[in-house]
Amino acid sequence: MRQLVALLSIAVMALLMAAPTTATARQFHINIDDSFQSGFLSDACGVDVFIDTDGDLQVTLVYNRAGLVAREIDRAGGGTITYRSPDTGNSFSFPIQPSQWDYGSGAVLGSSAIVSFTGLMGHIPGGIDSDAGLFRFLGTVEGFDEFGIPQVGFNEVIADRGNRNSGEEVVAAICAELTGS
Repeated sequence: MRQLVALLSIAVMALLMAAPTTATARQFHINIDDSFQSGFLSDACGVDVFIDTDGDLQVTLVYNRAGLVAREIDRAGGGTITYRSPDTGNSFSFPIQPSQWDYGSGAVLGSSAIVSFTGLMGHIPGGIDSDAGLFRFLGTVEGFDEFGIPQVGFNEVIADRGNRNSGEEVVAAICAELTGS
């Protein structure tokens, strides 16, 4: 009997040692170098308006014991968003802020995600107060990219704390900065 208990104890310990005890993480560095003309802002401002994003996006995926992405942390160290008008030569930039993504028990197609953006979300020099604070969305996992990073569609705002200007105020301030008026 004593041998059976010892054998069972050894078997249980071997199983416990083989099972993962903590989550694992992987990090990806994705170069962001994108520029596009905003038809909406170009029409609103009466000059060509381009939006440029530049930076090294550092995506950290944290996996649960089942191997599913449970959390994601995105940082863009030194990354910027620039609004510019080649017609006037005016431009302004602000830093890309980090974001945190919570996939609950793991990201699968159709599962929920809570996405939090904190810090400075937009700054137009001299125009209006900066958009800053906490902006949190509820979303749905709609797919995965080539790195296995979940692609999320945003459904609704579930928290909005800090300063947030209306869309009309932001557009007017962007146009004023880019046109010099």
